[in-house]
Amino acid sequence: MAAATGLAASRRGIRTLILSFDQSRSLSGSFGIEAPLFATQGGPVRVNDHLHLQEIDAQEELRHGWNGLHAYVAALTGSGGLDSVAAVEVAIPPGLEELVTLLRLGEHIREQRYELIVVDCPSTAGALRFVGSTSAMSWYFRKQLGQDHRKTQRARPSAADGGETGAVREVRDKLVIVDALLHNPEVTTLRLVTTADKIAVQETQRAYTSFSLYGIATDSLVINGLLPEQEGALADQYLAQQLQVEKLQGLFAPLPMVKIPLHAGEVVGEGQLEAFANLLYAGEDPARVMAVQPALGITKDAVDVYRFEVKLPFVSKEEIELFRRGEELVIRVGAFRRNILLPKMVALAPTEGARMEGDRLIVSFRQERGG
Repeated sequence: MAAATGLAASRRGIRTLILSFDQSRSLSGSFGIEAPLFATQGGPVRVNDHLHLQEIDAQEELRHGWNGLHAYVAALTGSGGLDSVAAVEVAIPPGLEELVTLLRLGEHIREQRYELIVVDCPSTAGALRFVGSTSAMSWYFRKQLGQDHRKTQRARPSAADGGETGAVREVRDKLVIVDALLHNPEVTTLRLVTTADKIAVQETQRAYTSFSLYGIATDSLVINGLLPEQEGALADQYLAQQLQVEKLQGLFAPLPMVKIPLHAGEVVGEGQLEAFANLLYAGEDPARVMAVQPALGITKDAVDVYRFEVKLPFVSKEEIELFRRGEELVIRVGAFRRNILLPKMVALAPTEGARMEGDRLIVSFRQERGG
């Protein structure tokens, strides 16, 4: 999906990068790029005049630089004095691949070399870690820097401490920029890919809800690997798929949906990818936003009234845990949790109430007026 989208965009003259943090290296394999099994990759690799791909390797990124990452690893391990050489030897902590990918994404955005960036996520779980990492890490950095600020009021910081804090702050600032773009539906949209079986349908429902909780706009759903009409031994499998397709259509309407037939062989190489892209986009611009969704978040209803709004499809109010902790609003749905840092004016306002309107959670805040 990612490879075909990027290739189709490049054929239209759009300067495109496909960025992947899948350790299986399946992205380069999709293009038929042969390399040693355990080869590492540095910068973007040219595919054609308008297309590059880059497969992120967190260990290599640590080995070749990124002082901010060294400081971040030191903070995670609780070793404030951990130097860059030692940081390279530390086992990669959970979430570091996503962090490195986010930082690389931030670098590419800052350089403005590409008009379109397609992020290839290895799985639903990997994609959720990716979009959840920015807010979670920003929260972590805010807490740490807040503690550091209080400490500096009581003690004189050393030059080394100041350097490390500056490096961590640089990582945080880059994450803030990327986080804002990820949550802007005019800039970033998600394309869900599934197959027509019961387990995959349930996983896709959970994914749609979870990405919505994190504030990511979904613009289409692709159903891959559909059998043509069958008789004989495969007839039951064909009918079972059709039932799941009908279920998906009912669940996800009016989200645009694309149905892709099962391919006889592997989709490898530019020729096969172009044929796949034709099925996906039927000659339309693959970079277009296929469904425009409003940016949900905090709005002002009246002089002293604010509301926070988030889309939560397939969720009942009984399944939502919601609580306020100072300037943070915390929402939990199942195993997924989002901490929203409220703007200053809203943080000063008491929470008035919460309700569900269709598939949207709305939390109201009312500022108390002085007597």
